[in-house]
Amino acid sequence: MATALKFAANLNFLFTERAATIAERIRLAHQNGFRAVEIPYPEGETSAVVDAVRETGIVVSLINLAFDKTSDQLRFGSTSVPGAETLFRQQLESTIGFAKQVNCGKIHLTAGLLPPGGRESDYTATYTANLKIAADSLKASEMIGVIEPINKYAVPGYFMNSYAKAAGVLGAVGADNLKLLADIYHLQHLHGNVSKTLEEYKGLIGHFQIAQVPHRHEPDVAGELDYGYVFKALQEFGYQDWVGCEYKPKTTTTEGLSWVARLGYAL
Repeated sequence: MATALKFAANLNFLFTERAATIAERIRLAHQNGFRAVEIPYPEGETSAVVDAVRETGIVVSLINLAFDKTSDQLRFGSTSVPGAETLFRQQLESTIGFAKQVNCGKIHLTAGLLPPGGRESDYTATYTANLKIAADSLKASEMIGVIEPINKYAVPGYFMNSYAKAAGVLGAVGADNLKLLADIYHLQHLHGNVSKTLEEYKGLIGHFQIAQVPHRHEPDVAGELDYGYVFKALQEFGYQDWVGCEYKPKTTTTEGLSWVARLGYAL
């Protein structure tokens, strides 16, 4: 049965041309008609973000795990990184604590980078062990975690870089509150064959994000994907949660939002 799609503004990408803070981007998203947002962990502005969420009544549909911005190795996450287990637990608990304040039930457990010469088996072991810990902590807070395969053009060296690898790890962890984050932009870069890949991994997917390929702009700009078709596929998929708009506006965020009505949807 087809379900209506509902869209969340990803504030790593949207409204960045108008506001430096996450709190102000939340207000802009609300003013522009969004009912939900996806956000990074708001380091240094957690109380301001809580205030903005309460003031607007906006839904926080997804939060990225807190990052260590002081380290190149850890700027894309710590979940798979050997030797960073204590940091990972700290970041996990901080993110869960913040998620509770804004009523968010879903955390993106960013994997981190596999450096040149790093042993993949070591990273896989660390990743699996940390995800088991995360699954338990998240379950205690009635939350789910998601892991996202990311393509090498967007983040060179990202550890979680294929759907088959994600499925293997999720199988090894064996937790029903850990799911796959399917970003259609990354999926097309990694594997192509969007329809059949979504069918293959349907039972694992717990979140969707969108952007056109290859330049990561709005879904209605010229590119490799026909989002009229893709959105219908997502409706038939039966996904009922928020779809994250994780794209780079071609001009400005507000001007680019014309895609929503053009493709027959509403915020």
